[in-house]
Amino acid sequence: MGKITKQPKGERIMIKRLVVIFCILLVPTIAAAQTPGGTTNYGDFWVGGQLGVVFTPNTDVTITSPFFPGLQLRDSIRTDPGFSAGAIAGYNFCMPYRQPWERYFGVALDFQWNQFNHPELKGNQFALTLLGRLQYPFMGDERFTRGRVVPFLMFGPSVVWTNSDFSNWGGNTKTSTDFGLVAEVGVEFFIFPQLSIGPSFRYRHVWGPTYEDQGVKVDSALNQFMILGRLAWHF
Repeated sequence: MGKITKQPKGERIMIKRLVVIFCILLVPTIAAAQTPGGTTNYGDFWVGGQLGVVFTPNTDVTITSPFFPGLQLRDSIRTDPGFSAGAIAGYNFCMPYRQPWERYFGVALDFQWNQFNHPELKGNQFALTLLGRLQYPFMGDERFTRGRVVPFLMFGPSVVWTNSDFSNWGGNTKTSTDFGLVAEVGVEFFIFPQLSIGPSFRYRHVWGPTYEDQGVKVDSALNQFMILGRLAWHF
């Protein structure tokens, strides 16, 4: 039978050292593979504020009255351009421990106020909106880990409160609570890694406002368009 020869002690020590060195070198490689772009994660919490203008083109209005049973009067109204302001807070899903494809998704909660000015009817609108977000970061690097230019699309349901003053028509102030849908497209430009600015265009459809006084019911549906400028801080 042949003899079993043992490896010299020095060779065994050298092999162990090489294994340890290999493992040490492998750790950052694995970490980089788990992070999009190696050092870029595109993930964050963010808060912001926005200013803009709102336009409401011609809107169909239906009026029903108990004085004319079965009769519906239809008309069309529009509002004057109004001022809009709001605040928004959001979260982009992709952090270092998440999958790379998640950097394209996020959520946001938005609160918006805008004037609601008919030539003979003044008022205000308030809206609370939950938004889903699709985005595509460009030009990310070790410093701008969220990208430098980020086009985005947001959409979601909204609750809209419309407060109108009917004093010019001999009535009181009334508030209508209605459901709406919001869609917004825009782009973020990062001035430095935590601060972004950018324009956006928002469309909001509101099933309302609806008012009723002494049996007379006014029912409408609004298509509103907003041009916004946003400033956001990213954590």
